Amino acid sequence: AMLFLASSSSVQTTSNDPRVELRTTHKVTINLPLGLVIEEMDSSDPSFGVAIIGINEGNAAQHNSNILTNIKSRGGIINDVESENFICIRDKIMAVNDTPCPDKGFDDVIGLISSIESDKVTLELGRIEGSTVVNYYDGICISAKAGEAYGFLAEKCAIGIDYECRTGNCQTCVRWLEFPDKERDLSPDGGGGSLYERTIFNCVGRVPRGYQWLHVLDPYGGGG
Repeated sequence: AMLFLASSSSVQTTSNDPRVELRTTHKVTINLPLGLVIEEMDSSDPSFGVAIIGINEGNAAQHNSNILTNIKSRGGIINDVESENFICIRDKIMAVNDTPCPDKGFDDVIGLISSIESDKVTLELGRIEGSTVVNYYDGICISAKAGEAYGFLAEKCAIGIDYECRTGNCQTCVRWLEFPDKERDLSPDGGGGSLYERTIFNCVGRVPRGYQWLHVLDPYGGGG
């Protein structure tokens, strides 16, 4: 099932069920249509809520692109509000216009969004605690855990990657990765500096620890 459609954070306490992960919540206000694809986190139990599984062309993608442009204009320096305000695949929808829905199924969440009479909506999103925002071109973002393979994340984002050897030797799946200085990223008032770039192999490369965001460059058009 799918839907085309001032920030503060707190930690959501969860049960010990392995399907439920500790999440940090934040609010984002954006225009409709959202351009999101959503799905129940557990098709056999709607009480586990609804999460974003895709981002298409629309205001969510443009929203993400604008944040990244602002960050890059300052040499990669990021503040907490910007880090939170990305809209990511894997984010759980916790509330719609302050109506809580962490334990609601697809139909209930669709109903909340469909009932909005204005051209804006405020979503409260729950992001996996400690994750890194991996930002692809065209505003497609996913919250990634350290150690996850870039190829696996690209597949979840519907980013096409060509492979041949799948061992890192042929360089068919190589992409450029843009990232900030880790120490300065953790200290936003630390001053200027340049963004860094390196190549990654989608077949064997994995997300490192300790970064708030990473940007995979468009292989056909530069930064995107």
